[in-house]
Amino acid sequence: MEDSKVKNLILGGVCAAALLVGIAFAGEGKKATPAAAAPANPHADMMAEMMKCDVCSHMASHMTTLGPVMKMDVAKLNDGVAILHKVTDASKMAEFRAMNAEMNTAGAACMTLSDADAKTHLCSFCQDIRANVKSGAMMSQGDTKDGCIMVLTSSDPAVQKGLADLGTKCA
Repeated sequence: MEDSKVKNLILGGVCAAALLVGIAFAGEGKKATPAAAAPANPHADMMAEMMKCDVCSHMASHMTTLGPVMKMDVAKLNDGVAILHKVTDASKMAEFRAMNAEMNTAGAACMTLSDADAKTHLCSFCQDIRANVKSGAMMSQGDTKDGCIMVLTSSDPAVQKGLADLGTKCA
């Protein structure tokens, strides 16, 4: 596969991972957790994590408007995982697509990072996507009418386990 195609596939995965982080944390304040187990301010903790990530930081500025209207669904496949992102308010689609473009640019830039730098420049979701693709996962992605979809698969059982773990983390 051409190097630019591989970079584009990894880039898309990193962007999707960043969306997962945002969507996961957008509903964080709505989950009921015991007081002793709950962080003091889960939204602030999430935003701090996103701002440290070279990719997710581009989503952070959109969380006020997009967070409430983004939904995610994850399907574990026999050889990987599929992740669907949906925007429930059509008036926000242009902002969603523009944010994706910003994240794609940042994702492409992160592919030049060393593995050590990736650990300090990317959140755990972006690191997981990057690691799985570098380990041989195949990724397909595209826009849908209401958002986007990403499918990560592999014929390697070790990579399949990494993808299953990612699916569990995202669900």
